Amino acid sequence: MSKKSNKRYLKTLGDLTINDFANSPVAGNRVKKSNNPTVVLKRELDKSWDEKQDNDFEDDFDMKRNEDGTVSLAIQKVKPDTHKITISQRNNDSEGNNYPLDVWFLISEYICPEDVGIFGAICKTSFEVICSSRFWFNLYRRYYKNIPGLPQNLKPERLVRKYGLKTNVIRALYHMYPQFVNRTLKEEHPASLKNYQCQLLWFNLQEKNCIYYFKLKRFNWKSAQSRKESKQVNLLEILEDITANPDEDCRVLKVSCLHFNPVESVVGLTLKSVSLTVSSAPMFLYQRLQLIFSSGIGSSSKLSAGPDSTTVILDPVINIKILDWWHPLYPVNRNGMEELMPKD
Repeated sequence: MSKKSNKRYLKTLGDLTINDFANSPVAGNRVKKSNNPTVVLKRELDKSWDEKQDNDFEDDFDMKRNEDGTVSLAIQKVKPDTHKITISQRNNDSEGNNYPLDVWFLISEYICPEDVGIFGAICKTSFEVICSSRFWFNLYRRYYKNIPGLPQNLKPERLVRKYGLKTNVIRALYHMYPQFVNRTLKEEHPASLKNYQCQLLWFNLQEKNCIYYFKLKRFNWKSAQSRKESKQVNLLEILEDITANPDEDCRVLKVSCLHFNPVESVVGLTLKSVSLTVSSAPMFLYQRLQLIFSSGIGSSSKLSAGPDSTTVILDPVINIKILDWWHPLYPVNRNGMEELMPKD
């Protein structure tokens, strides 16, 4: 036994002092606490799922049982999959093919009117196509038919300006395109007009009956806010606006009565309640329509006839129709140039 080994052996015989720990040589093969598998496992388990990064899920823990019965854990690094594309790589790489605008215009010549929305949602370029006047002119020419009863403002010699082009083409398709014509045959209950504001009221007195028209509009907070924000108006931009539609969000309630009923003015009031019952006329062949209008804009439907409300009763009622702005029977203001400039 050498002298050095004797000194080490003699040191182990006595009591251990603080000096022995303070001046002891550092073990080079000792595993750092931060790299200890048990500590790392505990640290990973304590993390919540939102604190873990993408690369934290790529490691795997290998459990080994030793000869003395103890269990040791080791982190096994998973080899990165060369075929897997990360999110950053996916964003950097250009996916798909970018076709020029002319190609999308060629494809648009084969799009049916009911598929225009789907075609515009494909990409930004296809949406740019349906926002152009060229697309709507081509769509009108492909489905134009010289049918009787087509309004003069929807004929080819009158459909030449860009202002409101999309609106006029859609109205013309509800006269000419069979699938759109079938949609106008669907009936709707007048209760769907609740919370609509009355814009206009008039009646047409005929020999056998009287027809009442209630032009109602759904209040749109976004459009009202955009009008307030737009201070300067460019007339050239307005004249080239193909989506212009003064009757947007408007519907007309057409009620045909057997005889004249006096009706109070409800212009500016909001429809709050609708009641459609059987009329007390002979043989119970007709209906009785009761409309309650109020000055509030809220969505409360539980409203009784109070001092601030106006009740309209139409009895006996022969027929009721709800006309959207694209319906062929919708009363359209033919001289719509007065709607170009916004009103204060």
